[in-house]
Amino acid sequence: MDDLSRVGALRLRDESGRYLRSVSKGEPPAPAFLELEKILLASRAVEDNKETDEDLTYLQGKATSLGGMRPKCTILDSDGALSLGKFPSVSDERSVTRAEVLALKLAQLAGIDSAKARIVMVQDQPVAMIRRFDRTPEQNRIPYISGATLLQANRDDEHSYTEIIDEMRARCKNFLEDAQQLWRRLVFNHLITNVDDHLQNIGFLYCGNNQWRLAPAFDLNPFPEKDSESKTWLSEDSGPITSIQQLLNQAARFELTQPQAQSIVEEVAMTVKRWRDVATSTEVGLQPNELRDFKPAFR
Repeated sequence: MDDLSRVGALRLRDESGRYLRSVSKGEPPAPAFLELEKILLASRAVEDNKETDEDLTYLQGKATSLGGMRPKCTILDSDGALSLGKFPSVSDERSVTRAEVLALKLAQLAGIDSAKARIVMVQDQPVAMIRRFDRTPEQNRIPYISGATLLQANRDDEHSYTEIIDEMRARCKNFLEDAQQLWRRLVFNHLITNVDDHLQNIGFLYCGNNQWRLAPAFDLNPFPEKDSESKTWLSEDSGPITSIQQLLNQAARFELTQPQAQSIVEEVAMTVKRWRDVATSTEVGLQPNELRDFKPAFR
C-alpha cells in the first residue's frame, strides 16, 4: 500500500528522507471518486477470472484488495476525504454492503462512536463508502494501532476482551469512557450477530503523550447464518460471548455498575429493535423483501 493511504503508527523513509512507497510527483495520491465504476468493473473481472492485462495493470497501485470479505479500495471521496470503498462480491447471496452500512448507522443510534458510512450506487451495484477515521479534517495522519498490536499478539493468537481492558487501563487517556464504550459495543455485536470481532477489528488512535483512545467502531456486519458467539473471548475463564448475562457478569471489569450495565443493555436493545426502519431508509436502501435475509441476525 502507498504511503498516503496506509494505516498504522509507523512510516518508513529511505536515506534521502523520502517516505517509502510515496507517489511520484504529479501522480494522484489515490483514485478519485469518479474512478469507482472503473475499479468496480476491473475488480469484478478478477473475481470472475475474466481479467485482462489492462485490468491488472489498472488495479496495481490503486490500493485495492481482493482479500477479506469482499473487494475494496482506498479512494478519495467527492469532498477529497480519504475513504474506503467496499464492493459487492459476485459470491454474495445477500446485500452485504448495505448491511454493513445498516450496522454502522444502527451503532451510532445505539450510542456507539462508529465510522461514517453511506451507500453509493455504481453500475446498479451498492458500494459502501466508509470514511477513514485515522485522518484529521485536513487529511493529516493520525497514528493508529489495532487491538492485536496493543497486546503484541499475532493474528491467530487467542486473547480476551478483559486482557484488552487491562492494557487500556495503562494506555488510554480516558480509560473510564473507553472501557464503558467497549462494553456497549460488545452488547451491540451480540445483538446483531457480528461475530467477526477479531483483534484487528478493534483499533486505537493516538492522542499525544504516549496515550491512546478507542477508535470508532468499524467492520460491523450482521451474520444471519451464524450462532451469536464472539470470535474473541470475553475473559479467560468465561470463554466467548454467547449471552447478555455473560456480559452483565463481567460488567465491573469494564467500570460499570449493574444498574449502568442494565441501562446500556436496554438502550442498545431498543435501538436494535428498530433495525427494519433503518434498513429500509433511503440511506441504506434494503428492500422489504430483503429483510428476511437478515432477520435471524437481529436479536
